Amino acid sequence: MDTPSQRAGPVVKICGVRTAEAAVAAADAGADIIGMIFAPSPRLIDVATARAIAQAVRPAGGSSNSDNEDGAPWDAAAGVDQGAAAAEFFAASAKRLMAAGRPLLAGVFQNQPLEHILEVARAVPLDLVQLHGTEPVAMARQIPVPVIKVFHVDDAFSVDDAARTGDMLATHHHAAILLDTKVAGTAQQGGHGVSFDWTIARRLSDRGVPFLMAGGLVPENVAEAIGVGRPWGVDVSSGVETDRVKDADKIRAFVANARLA
Repeated sequence: MDTPSQRAGPVVKICGVRTAEAAVAAADAGADIIGMIFAPSPRLIDVATARAIAQAVRPAGGSSNSDNEDGAPWDAAAGVDQGAAAAEFFAASAKRLMAAGRPLLAGVFQNQPLEHILEVARAVPLDLVQLHGTEPVAMARQIPVPVIKVFHVDDAFSVDDAARTGDMLATHHHAAILLDTKVAGTAQQGGHGVSFDWTIARRLSDRGVPFLMAGGLVPENVAEAIGVGRPWGVDVSSGVETDRVKDADKIRAFVANARLA
């Protein structure tokens, strides 16, 4: 099996994993990131389950990004000038993230206390933290593992406006950007299987900024989504499930189709 640093093609994140068996299926299929939900969700798991997942996919004795000395924040692009443009910063960060040579374990949180996030990150331990709510981007500087920060996309979302505010393209804060669909009428965001206009994502790609893209992706449309949006990576949860359970065949098909895009 090729390691993430050896593979070509978009990064693939399989999210909402709830069992060691599903995590192994994702790793065997070639997933680069395995996501576990710690926010209120039908896919919520506890720390004990997350530890079992970590033990199943992490090499014996393998370290995590949580092993940062003194709990110092993980610099998303060490060596990149503080004044570097966003495209340079996030490209360097993406390269460094994929240098681990194994699937990374991400914990997904949404508007939860920092103390809880840090406790879970240490206990599992996690390689990545995904902030999937309205957390300020500065929060990433208080988390000693790389942070994926979500930006929710609806019809009114503009990459140009988001870039002008500075939050999305803030350097030396979050390590990666995730664009996901904003679903109206619910506090729980993510995992609804609802897509957004992929041409919106293309505006970010045109700036040369790597990013992850989620929302309504399935094995049958992931290649098209990649062709339109040109993301660095794709993120899927409900799109590889049958009756809300991760489906190994769908996981394999999703990863294969993403790699061929």
